Amino acid sequence: MADNQKEELLTSFDILRTEYIKLLNDKDVLLNWGKPQLEALYSVKIGVYQVQLLQMQLNIQALKRKLEMARSLTARGMPLDVNAIELIVAEELAEAEMQIMEQAGKIASDKELLSNLESPQRSAELRSLFRQLAKSLHPDVNPELTPEQVQLWNTVKQAYKSGDIKRLKALKIVYDKELNKFDLKIAELSEEDLSLRLEVLKEGIKVLNDEIIKIKDSFPFDMEDKIKDENWVKSEKENIEMEIAKLRSLERELILEYESIINNYGGSKPELN
Repeated sequence: MADNQKEELLTSFDILRTEYIKLLNDKDVLLNWGKPQLEALYSVKIGVYQVQLLQMQLNIQALKRKLEMARSLTARGMPLDVNAIELIVAEELAEAEMQIMEQAGKIASDKELLSNLESPQRSAELRSLFRQLAKSLHPDVNPELTPEQVQLWNTVKQAYKSGDIKRLKALKIVYDKELNKFDLKIAELSEEDLSLRLEVLKEGIKVLNDEIIKIKDSFPFDMEDKIKDENWVKSEKENIEMEIAKLRSLERELILEYESIINNYGGSKPELN
């Protein structure tokens, strides 16, 4: 009877261990594979227009600030130092300009990412190998790793992160006996120890499931259907382009007003976009 109970505990442990490692891998894939790709898709399809909109909004903000300063100076009968105004506004908005430049640079990186994707088959094989090795070597399921096993686990993680399938295959073959030792150690545990590990794994699985739900409910996963819907993408582009067109019209009006103040008060005409 006791042997049957021990066998059931071992079977349950193996099932939960497999589920735990799968969830860990699923979370990793979401954060390090799915998320970057969806963000890149959004960036290339929509982000490029949003950057143009942000730049136009910043231009308008700069022009309004210049007008505000020019009006204040002329109202008080003070000299209109256009170069000083331009410098002050440039300094005030430098951080916003830098952020826009960073976003533009990210779009270029995202295009590069999308042009160098791994094949789904290769990614699936890579993940499968990692899960097999992690079942024995992940510290969450094997807290009594030896120093040699810890070193091996670090090697496995590095090979996985770099996408080195050949190395993972070699590691699995070379260390097959070492990996089998883990199952032998588990079989030697008392029923009490096994029960405790089962409870730890159950709680870990619950936490991972909650984390995965939160990830899927956040950007960009909460917009995945829209990002992949060409009609929605087209509509978003058109809406942003319409907003940009309105701002360009406003920009021309502000430039004319700014130039008018400068001309009327004898200032030198700055370089305006």
